[in-house]
Amino acid sequence: RDRRRVHGELKMENSKGEEEKKSVGAANVDFANWDKQKFMSIATEPLDGTNPSIYSDKLIAPPLTFLDIKTRKINPSMPPPTYLKQDQLVYQKKCQVSEFLQGFEQMKEGGLKCVDKDLLEKQKGVLIDLLKQVAKCVFGKGNFVRISLPVRIFEPRSTLDKILDAWRMAPTYLTQAADEKDSITRMKKVITFTISGLYCAMTQWKPFNPLLGETLEGGFDDGTLIYCEHISHHPPITTFMLYGANNKYTMAGSYNYKMQFSANSLKARQSGFTTIKFPDGCEIQYKMPSAKLSGIVMGDRTTYLVGTMIFIDPVNELKAVVVFDPGKSGGFFSSRKKGYKRDDFEGLLYRWNMFAPKQKKAKKIEELNDIDSPICLSLIHI
Repeated sequence: RDRRRVHGELKMENSKGEEEKKSVGAANVDFANWDKQKFMSIATEPLDGTNPSIYSDKLIAPPLTFLDIKTRKINPSMPPPTYLKQDQLVYQKKCQVSEFLQGFEQMKEGGLKCVDKDLLEKQKGVLIDLLKQVAKCVFGKGNFVRISLPVRIFEPRSTLDKILDAWRMAPTYLTQAADEKDSITRMKKVITFTISGLYCAMTQWKPFNPLLGETLEGGFDDGTLIYCEHISHHPPITTFMLYGANNKYTMAGSYNYKMQFSANSLKARQSGFTTIKFPDGCEIQYKMPSAKLSGIVMGDRTTYLVGTMIFIDPVNELKAVVVFDPGKSGGFFSSRKKGYKRDDFEGLLYRWNMFAPKQKKAKKIEELNDIDSPICLSLIHI
């Protein structure tokens, strides 16, 4: 059937060529002969007003809406917005290290110190705002589910866009991995891809949570295609799929975002494995480390990576574990080995004994109990 949506009404031609009309809440748009440039400019300018952010003062919603306009009434306090323009949605991402680390200062002991005065000023009092909301819930009639962060600490994009930052090296290293015939070298290329992309994702601005069902489509210059969708809101879960150029690889997975607060810091991580598949049947799975933000109450605002990354190639019985900040020891009153910094990381690539007894998460290379035979050990000092 040919589908066209006109101001909340779906016009459909049935098998007899007769036009049907149905009120819709959501529908696909499939124009047989559509003008892409004209389509991309729909409702990007005001229809009957002067405010560039408001489409109309007389209509309930802009065209192609997912709202059922027949059951809604005009609300002057909630006018329909204009749509974002193409140049606001499609833009060239940062490419240089200096651009990624803008507003940060690399500390001697490791980690990144935030020196962006505008950001630090906007984030002042965030903890107090949260405590006020908690107090209302405890002593009043508030709902903990409705506790929210102040909008001033958010960056103007959603998490779907944010997670792409760490994949920018895919056209380089995953393409090389796909062309590699040696399984050990291929594993090294995948490890290089993940670690090289970590610095691209370091930021202290929080992205907005996507709407349930929100999708994102994008790509890289080499022809790599990217598809993301927000499939759950509580807990927040995003699924994704990458198709490498010329179908050299695919990368898929889902991230469940988790946060852990302490007295003066918070730790965030993307829980879940990512799977990279190659045409020859090889599959490599990996898990991301955690990012720690310190100084949320007092002291310098610093960011650094903690925990471990795990890489598994079950077909070739290969495994790699990368430990961040391997020189740290102890608990609350922790210390660091002489010559080590927070930014250091240590990794071991080895033949994997899949039948070894399961153990709790190893925090050090020497704690691993599933090593059949070591292949390569590296300690990187930044």
